[in-house]
Amino acid sequence: METEPGTGSSAHDPMDSLEDHEDDDELPLSKISCDRCRRRKVKCNRRQPCSYCIRIDVPCTYPERQKPKERRQRVFISEVYERKIDYIAKKLEEFGHALGNIDSNSQPSSTLPYRSSPATPASRGTPTEALAAPSPSSCNTSKILTPKLEYEGESSLSAQAAFANKFLRDAVSSKPSADVTGEMASVLDTLSRTIGNQKREQEPEYLYPHARTLEPGTTLRDLPMPPVETAFACLRMAKEHPRVKFFWNHEANSVSSFTDYFLKVYSPGEVTHADLIIVNGGLYWLFLECKNVIANPAKKSDYAEQATTCRANLETVLSSLPFHLPSTMDTTCAMMLAAMYCLDSCKPSAAWNFIATASHMSQTLGMHSIVAMANDDAETKREKLKLFWMIYMHEKGLSLRLGRSSTIRDSDVTVPSLAPNPRADTAIFGQLQKWTELARIQGMVYDQIYSPAALIQPQAVRTARARRLASVLEGFTSKTSPDELRYMQAMKDAVGDLFFEAFICTTRVTHLSLFCLIYRAIPAEPGEGTVFGKECIASARQALEEHEKCMSIIHKLDEDFLETYVNWALLQSPFVPFTVLFCHVIETCNEADLDRLGGLIGSLQQLLTDDFSTGVKKEVRLFKVLYDVACSYIKLKTNDSRQVEDNSIGGWGITAASLMMPPSLSQANLMPTPDSSSQGVAHTPFSQLGDAEAVMGGAFGDPSASNGWIPGNSFAMPGDFSMEVDQQSTQLGNWLYMNNQMIRALEDSYF
Repeated sequence: METEPGTGSSAHDPMDSLEDHEDDDELPLSKISCDRCRRRKVKCNRRQPCSYCIRIDVPCTYPERQKPKERRQRVFISEVYERKIDYIAKKLEEFGHALGNIDSNSQPSSTLPYRSSPATPASRGTPTEALAAPSPSSCNTSKILTPKLEYEGESSLSAQAAFANKFLRDAVSSKPSADVTGEMASVLDTLSRTIGNQKREQEPEYLYPHARTLEPGTTLRDLPMPPVETAFACLRMAKEHPRVKFFWNHEANSVSSFTDYFLKVYSPGEVTHADLIIVNGGLYWLFLECKNVIANPAKKSDYAEQATTCRANLETVLSSLPFHLPSTMDTTCAMMLAAMYCLDSCKPSAAWNFIATASHMSQTLGMHSIVAMANDDAETKREKLKLFWMIYMHEKGLSLRLGRSSTIRDSDVTVPSLAPNPRADTAIFGQLQKWTELARIQGMVYDQIYSPAALIQPQAVRTARARRLASVLEGFTSKTSPDELRYMQAMKDAVGDLFFEAFICTTRVTHLSLFCLIYRAIPAEPGEGTVFGKECIASARQALEEHEKCMSIIHKLDEDFLETYVNWALLQSPFVPFTVLFCHVIETCNEADLDRLGGLIGSLQQLLTDDFSTGVKKEVRLFKVLYDVACSYIKLKTNDSRQVEDNSIGGWGITAASLMMPPSLSQANLMPTPDSSSQGVAHTPFSQLGDAEAVMGGAFGDPSASNGWIPGNSFAMPGDFSMEVDQQSTQLGNWLYMNNQMIRALEDSYF
């Protein structure tokens, strides 16, 4: 038999065994043995070459490497993953649209060629149904109703119906003759039918009647903007034309800073709600001012059309605001401008919401604190001060106007007033320091006289406070600083003598109305025999006389100035002089005061047009209804001298008192305390009160109608509060309540 080379015997060499053992410690390189070891059935260390082949000195070969088995693809699972990935990608794309990070199609040729930014989540909802707007452009309206103030309860229709009907019914039923009763019954029925018809026929009033309805697939970025050439032409006028510079209402920013916002909105890229509000609001007021000074009829019409476009854009953005807004300088400025727009539209409740938001944001940013602004540069600090004091001025005025507590505590404000810059444009900021001081006085009037805490103070305390505030206001109106003189002269040179006189008259009406509100807290002297003190009546008469002067001047000016005058003068402290003289006329049958009321209404009706805001029309309509009622009543009373004598004690006083009673309270029953029979103590207006005749009769000299309620005694608060409210506090609080109800009537659709 042939033997393998190098093998002489079958005995194993000990050294070979050692080498095999050493080789076993080495790691194998192959998974199978070599070809020779597999044939010989010997141990192979599976290295290249292996130990056995080395020992016998033969080539060591291995079989060819087998092709690895391919893994089967998990077809079903990969399809599921693919669908999941597609779903995630789709969601990310939708989120990108919502966040404004995806480009959409370019705008049509009729709009500006800027990049369209997708809508925010607030504007991606189902579009509302298109409604006919009262504007000339017939744009769609936004179905957002005018907000109601929660604490006021009943609608203003109920307040006004109670005001007019109860006013007459109480007076007619207080011992009149049969002829007067018959005549006034007819007047009452006619008035009731008129109010009822208005309630049935009046359409709901929307907060933003000019807002557009966004079509599916469109966003706020797709809103049509005025041509850039027209806008730049008006911005040039804002720098060069004196009247536009003085009356352009974009007070929060200079022309240069507004231009930055303008370029941002008109350029491709992302914009915020604040940018759109600032630009559209600023352009709206700018086009209106340029329309008033331009002589070319074609340009005047074009500017009016562009103002309408900006107004629709502004209301659309306001109707699409999200619930949460970032506290930034831009957003704070935008909220203040939104409040100013609502004031111009005679919507004080909506204006309060915006100005309160701006107030909270400004305090969040530390604009009220000198410590928070310590590290700001001079320009930033001046911009913050300017914006904060503008917010302060509007917020304090609205606080008093609506009877709401201010959101800015004077004790928290440590920043200085904004001093005028002699080298800068005088424009509106020349008066900012003066208006800030007036706003501070308005805040003190509410806190010290008309707040709930003030109404529980003794009458002597409130009287002292009122006289002190009247003295402060007198000093404010009588002093004139050099900066104010410089501002006045600059305004006179810019706008002319006629506008300057109108501005001075408007300021006087505002001051006299505030005087009247302060003196309202001072009761009449015991021997005067009237509800209001002589100082209150005198200031009300002066306010109406000054109004007559204003109207004679405004009659020669633009219609836009008349609407501004009504909004900022007559509605700044609404119904105060009118209500005071109205009560005084009913109480004393003073025909001279009745003529003053008629003169106010006649002057307004003479200049009123269909283009005026709904709030201004309601103001005049409400004045007219009350004046007509008073005329009818006094005419009947003067025909019966006996009834005049009878009602000068009871009926007229009761009627005037009904003006100071909340309508929801005047129908309740009188609920005396257990010891009321001995001490003459009854519940306050916060509990159940009797009707006007039972509760207020004693206030006007009719002790038999007071049911034990004696002037000078106090009311017991319900429960265990252990607080007392005197008679004058009750009347003052009720009178303020009725004033607030009248304010709400201007925002309600029923009157």
